Amino acid sequence: MNRKTALVSIMMIFALSAGAYGWVSANTANKNISEQKQKLSTMASKNESLETQLEALKISNQVNHASSNSDSASEKADTTSSQSDNLTDITQKITAMMNGLLQGMYSPKTATTMGQYEAMKPYLTGEAIQTFMPDRDTPISANGFQETTINDLRVYVTPQGDDYLLMARYELGNNKTNTNKKTTMVFQGTVRKVSNDYKLAAFDSNRALSGVTP
Repeated sequence: MNRKTALVSIMMIFALSAGAYGWVSANTANKNISEQKQKLSTMASKNESLETQLEALKISNQVNHASSNSDSASEKADTTSSQSDNLTDITQKITAMMNGLLQGMYSPKTATTMGQYEAMKPYLTGEAIQTFMPDRDTPISANGFQETTINDLRVYVTPQGDDYLLMARYELGNNKTNTNKKTTMVFQGTVRKVSNDYKLAAFDSNRALSGVTP
């Protein structure tokens, strides 16, 4: 083999070696790229799964929050309903008390100021007892006093601490003078619970309501 032929052979060997190295390198690069793509795909899949979990957790928290709010609202509604029912029961008891008080005021068995006071006394306490206590006993039967009737009694109460502000509206008639003539009256005061009873603790006024036609 002459020198020229040997040189060509050596060059061919280098070329083949370079080609083989390039092919191996290309395969390695492709393999690496494929692996990276797989890793990226896996990461993307994991990230998507994580986002899905986070979204599910967010929705779950929203549902729990809504459920909590619903339970809280339900508890508040139950409390409000219970308070309303309790006030209705109290109003009924105070209405019964006021009916007895007004009957004692307008139609006592003994038609005197002391008889009137004694008829009202079971429904009084505190300042009201002093307010209605007469200075002396005098007759009050003039003008058919004991023929007075109480109609359409309506009681409204507002809690104020341990007491209740009271406003009672009723129609005052007189069977002896004129059954068709009625006066609308408004009674105001303060009611207090004493043991299991409700009594008038303070008296403010009891007057005719002007401008109202029964």
